Amino acid sequence: MITGWGAAQAPATLTGMSELPPTAWLVDPDIAYLNHGGFGALPRPVADAAAAIRAEIEANPTDMLMRRWQPQVDAVRARVAAFLRTDAANLVFVGNATAGTATVLASLDWQPGDEVVSTDHRYPAVASQLGVLLRSGVKVVEQHVPVDVTSAAQVVDLVMAGVTARTKLVVVDHIASPTGFVFPVAEVAAAARERGLPVLVDAAHAPGQVDVDVDALGVDFWVGNLHKWVCSPRGCAGLVVAPRWQDVVRPRVASHGYASGYHEAFDWTGTADAVPLLAVPAALDFWDGLGWDAVRAYQRDVVTAGAHAVADAIGTEVAIADEFTAAIRIVRLPVVLGTDAEREKVAYGLIADHGVTAHITEHAGTTYVRMCGQLYNTPEHYDRLAAALPKVLDA
Repeated sequence: MITGWGAAQAPATLTGMSELPPTAWLVDPDIAYLNHGGFGALPRPVADAAAAIRAEIEANPTDMLMRRWQPQVDAVRARVAAFLRTDAANLVFVGNATAGTATVLASLDWQPGDEVVSTDHRYPAVASQLGVLLRSGVKVVEQHVPVDVTSAAQVVDLVMAGVTARTKLVVVDHIASPTGFVFPVAEVAAAARERGLPVLVDAAHAPGQVDVDVDALGVDFWVGNLHKWVCSPRGCAGLVVAPRWQDVVRPRVASHGYASGYHEAFDWTGTADAVPLLAVPAALDFWDGLGWDAVRAYQRDVVTAGAHAVADAIGTEVAIADEFTAAIRIVRLPVVLGTDAEREKVAYGLIADHGVTAHITEHAGTTYVRMCGQLYNTPEHYDRLAAALPKVLDA
């Protein structure tokens, strides 16, 4: 059930939320902000905690970043590992999921003629990283997965149909950025294991949006952002590497601990902003206090109802069956926008003229509007998108 909330009332579907109005977020309450998946957004309690951490660091940077750094990183690692349900020994931190996937790909021993299988739901930056492998004579096989698939087995068959005797790695999304499609990762990984193939999972959108049990997935490499749906400040991500690969995977920047081991190589790769990582526990505290099940139920309910309202208004349909979605939905546009410039024009028109932020995306030659569901979103936000889209498309 969807219930909206006004300036002083939170969603009725969330117990204990009566004192969490939309102003509990830094998002402009006058904007219908439907692109949480793009860059995340900060709740005020997390922003306040991050500000306090920054002040503490700046009071004595040398003490914090040299003497106190490792115990704090280890404490965050233990907290995040428990959240992702993996052993802390498997977890390191990187700047974002793009950096994590690039790190894994650069660490593997590629030979001319090797092949890597991916899908056409992959994030554009991952496609770029795979493209780099072409310089080494590696063939990238991109499998088409239609948005109207009806079973996990169908997805597995489509992905594995790209595997040959030369395949060295399977790359799959946990939740695809362009489409919001939730892949049956465990099933894909099981099929890959039968062929003796490692699996790399781009889980940029998974932590927080869905309940994650990394170890149960049975994958070799998994990287997920903590600044999107967990809502730590940008940017911070967790990279989980199976034990058999921990002597192989190393950061692309070799710094002080590079030769000392897996954790040591990643825990200090040069001076970077420590706040996003150290603020992760505050973000987890925020969500723990609300209750993850209730939060995810609201996110999914509000975006699903909103997507259907948008589809009805523009005379199209919501793509992707409910069982393959979470808090991101896509609705087909009645026109095809074939270039980045055309899609950007519509997205910019929505925000500039109508105060609506949504992402215009493309998959397999079809154009969609992608919308997300977060606690600060209300049904009225999707109604605003539904009213604005025809005007922007006709402009």
